[in-house]
Amino acid sequence: MENVKLADVAAQFGTPVFAYSKASMLSALAAYQRGFAGRKVQICYAMKANSNLAVLQVFAKAGCGFDIVSGGELARVLAAGGAPEKIIFSGVGKTRAEMKQALELGIACFNVESEAELEVLNEVALSLGQKAPVSLRVNPNVDPKTHPYISTGLKGNKFGVAHESAVQTYKRAAALPGLAVVGIDCHIGSQITEATPYMDAMDRILDLVADIEAAGIPIHHIDFGGGLGIDYNGDTPPAADALWQQLLAKLDERLASPSHVPSLSPNCARHTARWRNNIGRCGRPSV
Repeated sequence: MENVKLADVAAQFGTPVFAYSKASMLSALAAYQRGFAGRKVQICYAMKANSNLAVLQVFAKAGCGFDIVSGGELARVLAAGGAPEKIIFSGVGKTRAEMKQALELGIACFNVESEAELEVLNEVALSLGQKAPVSLRVNPNVDPKTHPYISTGLKGNKFGVAHESAVQTYKRAAALPGLAVVGIDCHIGSQITEATPYMDAMDRILDLVADIEAAGIPIHHIDFGGGLGIDYNGDTPPAADALWQQLLAKLDERLASPSHVPSLSPNCARHTARWRNNIGRCGRPSV
C-alpha cells in the first residue's frame, strides 16, 4: 500500500498490524538491479527476511529467485509463483525428504554447509538417479563489523566450511557421483554498514576460487551474501548499486590479470540479496 495513514490502518484492522510498501520494496530491488546492469546475475530474495505470500509475489513478479532454508519455505515460494529453477536451498537443517523434493522440482543449487551434508545429499541424489547441483558455503573469516549475534563470516561462527578446509571439501564433493559442483557461496552477516567487509570477503573468495580451480574443479558462479544495514543510529551503509559496482570492479580486475581463473566469467555472480532490514524498513508494525 502507498499513501495511506497508518493510524487509519490501525483503526480499521486493530493492532498489532503490519503494513508493507510495495514501492519501497521494489526501490530496494532496483538498487541491486542498477548495480548488476549488463551482468548475467540472478538476484535471490532470502525468505528468512519475510515469508508473507504477498511480499513473495512482489519479488517473484519482479524476476527474483529465492533463497530458502526448509521445505515449508519451498512450498511458499511455489505458492507465490516463484520458479523452481531460481531457488537456492541454503541452511544447515535440510532433511532427506526436503532434499528429495527439491531435486525432483529441479532447483538451481544446494548451498551445502558441511562434508557430512555432502554425503547425505549424494545418497539422496543417487537414489533418484540424479546429480545434485551444489556450492559450498565457505566461511571467509572476515569481520563484518556488526553485532556478534548476527555475524556469520568469522572463523568462530558456526556457519559454513572453514576457509582453510574448503579445497579439500571441494575435492570430496567433486569425487561424489551424485553431486555436480557448480559454485561457491559465502554470507558474512547482517546489518553491515561499511563496504570494507564485503571487499575483504570478495578477495578471500576469489583467492579460494583460484585454488579450487587449480585443483581441477571449475567454479561457475559466486553466491555472495551479506545484509546491508539501515540507519538505526546515524549509520551510513553504502548504496547497493555503488557497493556492487566496487565489488564487480574487483572481480573484473582479477579476471584481467594473467593468472585469472579460466572458467569464472565477469557475468557469473549469483548474488543472494539479504533484505531483512530493508523489508523491515518498509513494513513496520503499527502499535
